[in-house]
Amino acid sequence: MKKNRLFIGILLIGFGLYYFISKWHVPSLNIFTYWTTPILITGVALLVQAFKGKETHYVFPGFIVLGFGIHFYAISHVDSWPNHWSVLTLIISIGMLFQSQRGKGDLLPGILLFIMSLFFLFNEKLTTMLSSLQSQVSYFQQYWPVLIALIGLYLLFSKK
Repeated sequence: MKKNRLFIGILLIGFGLYYFISKWHVPSLNIFTYWTTPILITGVALLVQAFKGKETHYVFPGFIVLGFGIHFYAISHVDSWPNHWSVLTLIISIGMLFQSQRGKGDLLPGILLFIMSLFFLFNEKLTTMLSSLQSQVSYFQQYWPVLIALIGLYLLFSKK
């Protein structure tokens, strides 16, 4: 129980402040009254327990909970924030990478999940880029026989 004092202390302080701000409707602190705030408080408590309490097994769940809280908050409040499932796998991969940095996990799965998440997150942009490349390649495909004939003529009539 003594080891979890940081976690429980931060949870109690955070939830107490959350309910106080919600009940008294403090206008300048209205940003903390959304449903994601308890998720963010829990993630911060887990990370403080991980780093200050030197309990590295809390690093991964701390990043996951905090990252999900940030993601769900940003979906409703940041217009340019991507609302795609690959953001969640990206958050998980970042948690895995931080966990491996603390010496309690393998680095390769985190890197592979990170790359895969970025690929799926930017898949539509990649498809758009590749479709423009496709149109250029299809233009080249129409005239490649002419190019081959020109290379043949060059080889036939050029001097060594």
